[in-house]
Amino acid sequence: MLQSVNVNGINYTFDVIHDLTEPCPHCGVPACGKENYFWYEESGRRKTLILDGEILDLIIQQFFTTKMEKVEYAKLPGFLRESNECTGWSEARDFSGTAIDIDDLLLALEAIELTDLEDWMRADGDAYITALNSIATTAKKKQLTLSIARS
Repeated sequence: MLQSVNVNGINYTFDVIHDLTEPCPHCGVPACGKENYFWYEESGRRKTLILDGEILDLIIQQFFTTKMEKVEYAKLPGFLRESNECTGWSEARDFSGTAIDIDDLLLALEAIELTDLEDWMRADGDAYITALNSIATTAKKKQLTLSIARS
């Protein structure tokens, strides 16, 4: 399914392979407009996974809540540290994309233990980690860059 996003007069088109966002029960907008677009470009098309940015942030926040005393911060994957520090990919507001280190992302996904998530988050956590793992693994196998933009 193709989806277009117009930002400051520039049209970005995404070939959506998986969209895990749901309309907000209050405003009706998917993810209340805080979406994360993860993609790799193949044959001129952005093969894209769309996640609710707030849910992804909560999953990572829960990781820090449950693991912070058990892990050494400096040894954490950059993907997790950047989220915690509000730097790098977590501030990727440009729809031209910010590249993500695929191996680092895969390490971060391994570090997140779904059993540590609160019950209401566990189903979304499983779906999000599975989908992120899938797109990252596919991009890695194809030797393509994985990028992100956050709206």
